[in-house]
Amino acid sequence: MSFDRGGIYRFRLNPIEGSEQAGEARPCLVVQRQSLAKASTVIVLPLTTKPQRAQTPLNVYLPKGTAGLKREQWVKITQIRTLSAARVVGGKMAQLDEKEFQAIKDALGMILDL
Repeated sequence: MSFDRGGIYRFRLNPIEGSEQAGEARPCLVVQRQSLAKASTVIVLPLTTKPQRAQTPLNVYLPKGTAGLKREQWVKITQIRTLSAARVVGGKMAQLDEKEFQAIKDALGMILDL
């Protein structure tokens, strides 16, 4: 399967350890460069719909309707993960445009000190 940068797909994140984000079919945002779209692994950021867990400066808010999302979501910037492409569940749910993706790039730059 090919993964588009800025695409939102569901992934099986379990099993986890410690404070890692869990989920049997959690929406995740693909952040790796497009030239890696067909790699056997994919670099993602999990999303959450729970605002009480999301209200930190390093979570990026995606309002309902952004890229066709049916619910508001928060991108969990500090939970960046590399997953096997085999963990994907179904096809692409949504696609951020470059303007929407810029906030993600800015937040990643902040946590990674780039």
